[in-house]
Amino acid sequence: MACSTGVLKVFALFWDIVYAIFGLIVIGLGVHVVYKFEHFNTAAFVIIGLGIVVVLAALFGSLGAARESSNLSKTFVFLLVVLIVLEVLVVGFLWIFQTSLLINVDKTFDQLWNDQPVPIKPGNQSQIASLERWLDCCGNVGPKDYMLPPNSCYNSQSDKLNLEGCRQKFLDFVASRWTSFNFVSLVLVAVEIICALLAYVLANSIVNRWRRSKYYQK
Repeated sequence: MACSTGVLKVFALFWDIVYAIFGLIVIGLGVHVVYKFEHFNTAAFVIIGLGIVVVLAALFGSLGAARESSNLSKTFVFLLVVLIVLEVLVVGFLWIFQTSLLINVDKTFDQLWNDQPVPIKPGNQSQIASLERWLDCCGNVGPKDYMLPPNSCYNSQSDKLNLEGCRQKFLDFVASRWTSFNFVSLVLVAVEIICALLAYVLANSIVNRWRRSKYYQK
């Protein structure tokens, strides 16, 4: 029993580390969104918050496994079950209301477009300019949206004018990343299920080992 508990402990610690790495990746994604798009700060902070919760939960689970504490491990299982339920609900919500949310993204693009300083100078540094450099696009529907396309409309490698508009490219980018986000979320849920199962089995193994030690002492 002591050997099986040790093996479970190693597996639990390994998957807790994997879980923590996922949390760090989620935090990095949120920081990236904050850096790139100030109009999506609310969503970015939610993502960062989720990543922090994941990392803290992983550290808590690692502590329970390392100390072979059944109480800590069972508490970790409870936290994971709560997170799994919440994440499944969020993914389901995003999946069902994807069209409505993309409409809001489209409205956000309108806000970004209207917030540009006028007249638009060649060295435009607005959020739209960041999108143009990032997605290799130009203007709302194309270069004709400008009297004189700014520097951000030109490809950084070839110096050629980008002919595609940013609105559709931005919506296509968000839609594709939306699917990727849902997939990553499901992978995260799968990792959480594995961590929860290992922590639960480890907690029972620790309790059983303690009971047997008490029995054999008699």
